[in-house]
Amino acid sequence: MQFNYRCSMKRPFGLLDLFRNQIVQVSDIFQGWNIGHIKLLCLQNVANHPRMKFNFCGHTYVCDCMDYWLYKFIKSIPRTEILDGVRCAGQHLAISVPLTEFICDLADRCPSSCQCVYRLANATLHVYCSAANLSSLPLDLPPLPKSYVRYKLDFSDNKLLRHLEHRPYFVNTSILDVSNCSLTEISMRDLKDVSHFSVVNFRGNLLQSFPRHVDTLKISVKLLLGLNLWRCSCDNSWMIQWLKSLSGQILDPGDIICRYPARLYGRNVLRSTENDFCVDPVQRNLTIILSSVTPVVAVLLILIIVGILFYKLREKCYRKWKFHPFDRDECVGEDMDYDVFLCCNSEDHNPHALRILELMESNGYRICYHERDFLPGSLMSDNMIQSIERSKRTVCLISTNFLRR
Repeated sequence: MQFNYRCSMKRPFGLLDLFRNQIVQVSDIFQGWNIGHIKLLCLQNVANHPRMKFNFCGHTYVCDCMDYWLYKFIKSIPRTEILDGVRCAGQHLAISVPLTEFICDLADRCPSSCQCVYRLANATLHVYCSAANLSSLPLDLPPLPKSYVRYKLDFSDNKLLRHLEHRPYFVNTSILDVSNCSLTEISMRDLKDVSHFSVVNFRGNLLQSFPRHVDTLKISVKLLLGLNLWRCSCDNSWMIQWLKSLSGQILDPGDIICRYPARLYGRNVLRSTENDFCVDPVQRNLTIILSSVTPVVAVLLILIIVGILFYKLREKCYRKWKFHPFDRDECVGEDMDYDVFLCCNSEDHNPHALRILELMESNGYRICYHERDFLPGSLMSDNMIQSIERSKRTVCLISTNFLRR
C-alpha cells in the first residue's frame, strides 16, 4: 500500500490476490493501489509475460461508466489475463460485456418520468422521455460530464407535445427524437436550433408545411419527415424543390406523402411537380366547359331579367307610352255600362272612396258608384247585383266599416 510505482523502476514480481472480497468496482483496486493506465501497461510487459499478476475473481462487480476507461484499456491489451474470472452483475464475464453497456444512470436534474443515461462508448448523455405525457420540453437536464459529450434526446410518443420550444441545452444536442407527437408547426427559430444537430426525427406528427422562407437557412441535419399531414396545395408547391435539395439529408423520402387535398392523397411529395400541386384536371376541364357555356347562359339570363323587369314595370310602361300589351277587354261583344263598380261602405265615402272615384274617372274610366248611380227605391242588394252585372270589373274598398257590415 502507498507504493508509488514508476515505469522506470524494475518491474515488481508477485501476485496481488483479492479473491472474493467486497470490492464494488474493479477501478477501486487500481485507484487504491495508485495504478493508472500507464503504470498498468508497464506492469504488463510488451512480451506479454507479466511478472506482476492480479486475481480479482470470486465476486461480482458493478460494471458501469465509472469502470469504462479500465475495461476499454484492458481489452486493448492482447492476451491479457487481468480480467480472467471477473464477472459483472448478472454473472456475465466482464471480458464479454460490450463496452456500450458500461453506462451510468443519472438522477440529478433528470426530468420526472424520464431516464437519463451517460454512455461513454459514444460520448452521449441519453435522455429517455418517450411516452412520458410531456406537454412541453423539459426546462433543464443533467449537466454534461465532459465538454465533448452531447445530449441524445428522446421525446417521442408524447401526444400532448404540440410545439417545439427553444431550450438552452439544444446547443449541446446531437440527436432529437420528437416522432409520434402532436407537433402542428415548426418555426424558423426551431429550425435554426436543430440545423446543427446530427439527426432530428419529426415522423408521425401533424405537420402540414414549413415556414415559407426556410429555404434561406443552411441546414446540415439529417431529417425524418414521413407520416405527417402534408398539405400539397399550390401555396406549398415551393416545398417540392426545397425538399429535393435536401434529398441527401432526408432519411425517409418514400414516406413524405400528401394528405390534402383529396385528389393528391397518397402522392409522394418529392416525386411531384409544381403543376401537380397547382393544376386540378377536373377543375381545368370544368373551366373549359364553363368558358364555352357561360356566354350562352349570360345571354339567357339577361333575357330573363329583362322579361321580369318588363313584367314588373308593365303598368309604368303603359302610363308612359300609353301602351299595354296585356290589356284585354274580358267582355268583348257585350254592352257594358261601366268599366268599374266601386263598392264601399257609406262611412268611407269621404275622403277615401271619393278620392279613388276621382282618380279612376280622371283616367277615363266609367265608374258606377252607389252614392250617385244606385236607383232610388230599389233594394240595396238588387242595386249591387245590377251594378256588378253592368260593370266590367268590381273594385272593393275593404275597411273595418266594410267588414262590419
